[in-house]
Amino acid sequence: MATCLLGAQLATGQNTTNTTSTTSTSTYSAPATDTTRATGTTYSTTPSTVSTDNNATQTTGTTYSTTPAPAANSANTVTTTTTTTSSADDQMSRNSRDKADRPAGKDGKFGIYAGVNFSRFMNEPIPASSYRAGWQAGLYGRTGGTVFGQIGLEYRNSTTDLIRTGQGTTPGSVSNEIRGKIDQHFLAIPAYVGLRIGSALGLRVQAGAELSSLVAIGDNNFQLEKDDLNRTILNGLLGAGINLGPLTLDAVYNHGFQNVFDDADAKRRTFAFNLGFRF
Repeated sequence: MATCLLGAQLATGQNTTNTTSTTSTSTYSAPATDTTRATGTTYSTTPSTVSTDNNATQTTGTTYSTTPAPAANSANTVTTTTTTTSSADDQMSRNSRDKADRPAGKDGKFGIYAGVNFSRFMNEPIPASSYRAGWQAGLYGRTGGTVFGQIGLEYRNSTTDLIRTGQGTTPGSVSNEIRGKIDQHFLAIPAYVGLRIGSALGLRVQAGAELSSLVAIGDNNFQLEKDDLNRTILNGLLGAGINLGPLTLDAVYNHGFQNVFDDADAKRRTFAFNLGFRF
């Protein structure tokens, strides 16, 4: 009977099973459409250049950049160059400029020289009018600049004529004159203050003094020895000179301030001429 009832329900279309349906509503948004985009336009997400076209001028086939690489701003680039020099380099540079700016012949020098001299005694009772020749050699150091100082060391041989009268056989009488020469050897220290004229030849004028010490005296007709002469004599100096490259030419006037002999008023006058070489 149950079977019959089931069959009757199927025949009448009744269903005893309860079915629950849940309907979900999904909302789909269509992609936004760029109305200003031209057909066929390709956009790049990582381009290397920036397009300058605006929306109105964009054309088909143009590549536009959304993330361009920043361009270098050359206007803001600052280049700094630093030069470092040491104090020693600065001093050498200053010295070089000083020498370059110094006129020709005005730099300090050391030098050597040799030459001849001509001397005679003054104020003698019977003066000898002739000058006798001698020689000298020396060295010096000279400062730079327009006004300069100079000091040196010189060895000098001075040969001078001398005339004396001898004692006669009777009181108050005199014998014949005795004539001869005296060779004296000196070691002198000349010192000058000078002025450079500034020409290409390095013309100089200078004045100073020297202290000369008697080293030896040669044989003579008057039997004079070192003890008969003053050992140390002060002399005044006047001079002038020029430079010929490393060579120098000088003329010096030597004026004796003290007597040569202990018992006579006799002073020496000397003219000297020197050829030198400066380093």
